[in-house]
Amino acid sequence: MADTIIQRLNDNVNATTNDSAVALDERLFDEAELIVTQSLPAETRLQLVSSLSSLLLNLQQDPTPAVNLLLKLVEPFSFSHVLQLGNVPFTEGLAVGEHMVAFNRLILALLSKASHNAADAATLAGMLDTVLALVRLWLCTRDTGITNQSHQILLDLLAVDQQREDTDAHVPTGGQGLFWKRIFGDRDVYRTFFEACSLTGPSLLKLNKSQRTLAQARLMEWLPKVAAMDWNAASKSHHPEIEAEYKVNGGLLDLAATHMVDTKDDVLMHQVLINFYSDILRATKPTVRLAGSPGDSAGLRYLVTQGVHAGTAAIYVQLPGVQLDPLEAMFLYGPAAHYIATYASEYPDHFLASQMPKQALDRLGVALDLSAAKWAHSDSPKHDLHLLASLPRKALLATTGTAGWRASPLSLLPSKATNPDVLNTLAAVFHGPARDVIFRPGTTLEQEPTTIEEASQARALYYHYIASNNRFWEDITRHADTVALKDLALAAINCLTAVVTANWNDSETETTTLPTTLATPPSGHLAILSPPALEYALPYLLKPPQTFANIVGGRGDAESSAYKIAAAKFDSLKAFQVRLVTQVEQSPGQGYEDILATINKRLAEGPLSKEGEVGGQVGTMEL
Repeated sequence: MADTIIQRLNDNVNATTNDSAVALDERLFDEAELIVTQSLPAETRLQLVSSLSSLLLNLQQDPTPAVNLLLKLVEPFSFSHVLQLGNVPFTEGLAVGEHMVAFNRLILALLSKASHNAADAATLAGMLDTVLALVRLWLCTRDTGITNQSHQILLDLLAVDQQREDTDAHVPTGGQGLFWKRIFGDRDVYRTFFEACSLTGPSLLKLNKSQRTLAQARLMEWLPKVAAMDWNAASKSHHPEIEAEYKVNGGLLDLAATHMVDTKDDVLMHQVLINFYSDILRATKPTVRLAGSPGDSAGLRYLVTQGVHAGTAAIYVQLPGVQLDPLEAMFLYGPAAHYIATYASEYPDHFLASQMPKQALDRLGVALDLSAAKWAHSDSPKHDLHLLASLPRKALLATTGTAGWRASPLSLLPSKATNPDVLNTLAAVFHGPARDVIFRPGTTLEQEPTTIEEASQARALYYHYIASNNRFWEDITRHADTVALKDLALAAINCLTAVVTANWNDSETETTTLPTTLATPPSGHLAILSPPALEYALPYLLKPPQTFANIVGGRGDAESSAYKIAAAKFDSLKAFQVRLVTQVEQSPGQGYEDILATINKRLAEGPLSKEGEVGGQVGTMEL
């Protein structure tokens, strides 16, 4: 059968080559993709690659069928093997245009093979015209798929060609840096970034403003990833004479961060620019946080020096005297909040040492001071909640006592008339550090201060919140049992699970003083077994789930709300059981054995118990 398809394929290719009016048999090419390429002799494979390549040179119809088959045929080829095929039109195949998309896909697939090893990347670095065409295609094409493919190829080539220092002698030491030199050291390639992205200065690309903003967005998506690999390459000046033509004082980072975006007339690109600042913060964050270190990075220092750090924060905190256009403020508020959230979560020590905690807390105090009706029924202040969840917990425990707790924005989050964003925010804050607090041999408080302090502060925040809102668990279990409001129910269960699996530490400091009006067990699962959670949380977990068994999409339907809620509830109980097993081993004879036996019995029934309430609870939110 394969031989027959090959013969028919060759006949069709020859006919089309001899007469451009003969159409490619798309169905035949599809069959060839599925059958021929599986176990094709090397000689036949090369013959097909050669004939299809010749066909593409003069083809006057849609080349997609031939290109797709070629992509399958060259899959096992290395880049060196591709170069041995002959004069592959790399540069011509990277030309920009809608009619070139199929050819672009083929050539990009071939070039991606050079990223598999440093030697091939170095070979490609020597192909100036091809690299120049690749960069131009990435920045100028209108096709999103081609953009993404080009973007990734450039990153992969830089990664495999990166020179590495202080590596083990038995481990490969990376590349020679030749592709880096081609991208940043070659004048023509380097100039292409400026010609495509700058709104001023000379350009031979003839792009309109819309096309330039696309190029700008692509550069801002790519540059943080390059900065994470080599900050100096992304930030330093490489060709001052080229940069001067576009009134840029530094390298590509300076072009992207402060010169190329028209923030006065293009609010959408201003959004992209602020997100770019966040990406720079994240890409250059410290990999190790040590006590006494400044807790900053080259990226943060650059943003502070350029004034964009304070300027971006001012959009969110809305300090008195700072005038913002109302329309701009509406569009930029969310990205600015996200920027501060990134800064606070990735650079907590630097954040706490600055003036920004007070400014952010004051703004949160205003933004989250809402009526019950607005919390339940209006648009959620999701940007403010995301920022709150990203703050170092120490910032939320800056003051003590009842009056001090009321000044914390966390105290403004309601559990009764609420929404899923609020409950998920509470879950993030109460859970503690993302990773468990594990004390290794020789570990001290000074060696891992941040994680341990965050674990202690999460515990303190939970108990302060419970002390001021003693009906929290009553509200949580009611929301979790309201099948009609799936997102709210799942958020409530997430909140319960976050406490069950909380990463807490029971050490106390001045900022982690606990309330004295209720019991404060050292762990989350024990908090569930203590008032006020005891009356509501465990009975809810042990109770059979609500179902809509009498309607379409009821019991057992994995897509139904009832099933998703039941599955989440079951997972929460399972997490509680795992921790209780450890508790029984650590504290035998304390009564935990009976609770564990009851939980095991319920778990044996599976997510959906036979005793589930038919019809479910079609509840509404109590105001």
